[in-house]
Amino acid sequence: MVRVIWLLVLSSVHVCLVQCGFRNSSAPFLMEEEDALLTVPQLIRKNGFSVEEHRVRTEDGYLLTMFRIPPRKPGLRKHPVFMMHSLFSSSADWVLIGRKHGLAYLLANRGYDVWMGNARGSRYSKRHERYSVNSSQFWDFSFHEIGFYDVPAFVDYVLANTGSHRLHYVGFSQGALTGFIALSDRYGMNDKIIELQALSPAVYMHRSLSGFIKLLVSVVRPLTDALEFIQRYEFLPYIEGQYNFYQAVCPAPAQTICRTLIYDVVGMNPDQLDVKTLRIFLGHFPAGSSLKQVKHYSQIIRDGIFRQFEYGDLAINLNRYGSPQVPRYNLSRATVPVRTYYGYNDHVVNYLNVLQLQQELPNLVGSYPVPDKLFSHIDFILANNVKQVLYDEVVRNVEKADAEAF
Repeated sequence: MVRVIWLLVLSSVHVCLVQCGFRNSSAPFLMEEEDALLTVPQLIRKNGFSVEEHRVRTEDGYLLTMFRIPPRKPGLRKHPVFMMHSLFSSSADWVLIGRKHGLAYLLANRGYDVWMGNARGSRYSKRHERYSVNSSQFWDFSFHEIGFYDVPAFVDYVLANTGSHRLHYVGFSQGALTGFIALSDRYGMNDKIIELQALSPAVYMHRSLSGFIKLLVSVVRPLTDALEFIQRYEFLPYIEGQYNFYQAVCPAPAQTICRTLIYDVVGMNPDQLDVKTLRIFLGHFPAGSSLKQVKHYSQIIRDGIFRQFEYGDLAINLNRYGSPQVPRYNLSRATVPVRTYYGYNDHVVNYLNVLQLQQELPNLVGSYPVPDKLFSHIDFILANNVKQVLYDEVVRNVEKADAEAF
């Protein structure tokens, strides 16, 4: 197994050296090296915005952190915006690229009250009322629990603290997936969301073009069994010093190893992934997840079915679900208006998977293929041109939905 992985890495490195077209820093973002070492609240304050930190309790006892950016134009009659991040990440997704380009800042500048969730197990949400973060009980969750417990807790907290009856939902990748779980499985959630902006929604993933993702799926069982044997239940955690580690492993300007892995997983678009941007991003990513999340993703990639976690034992399935068959998520219950956004060069969420999702949604009101044909998965948060080709469109659609909601 190790030999296969190593051969794949070497092959990918060779291809990357030939094709990647490494460039010096050319990003339009207002970023500095210290940004890799700052927390999300520190980043927000540095960019000249106010920020609040809120503690949110879920029904099953997790204590989650949510960051709020109050509107820059208070007094405007607008609904709040809730934003949910991707797998292995945190709310840094929305603010890292600075005040002129980060989506959270763009919305705050338009007068929106912006609330950013951090899923259980991520860097900012690693507390529980009863369980230690080192226990197997703490990490006994997948993306299902994030959608079933975390998202409703966040949404209800925002509504309770703003006095609003509804809000806008913006989700990237897993952040969109967990929104669909909440809308499908939690009674009343559809009444609380005005519109879901689903950026590269990771609902169907079986058409992934990534060799590394396919390899991970093939070895996930022995890999996770080995980690659980040594009582390691967290996967790709945030660690102090990871910025310096990646800087040493992937020195500029080539950043060969990091770009090799990233381009295979997300898709290659070197003109849009700046050297400095990538370096600072790796100070925040990865931010942690559970082994069970990885297993669940491997399951939906392998079988192409959007359903709950398969325990591999009929008795356990029967005990958990009341049936030996694992229930599918019923997307017909997600009745809120949905807009999807996708890239043609996204290796994680192939655009054909988004088109499949769209066919199952009862209230699709818009579908936006990013005009940059090389737009990849990571470009949704880091591309040099992300504001022009994506975020301006998202803001327009939120504004439109907000006007129609009154």
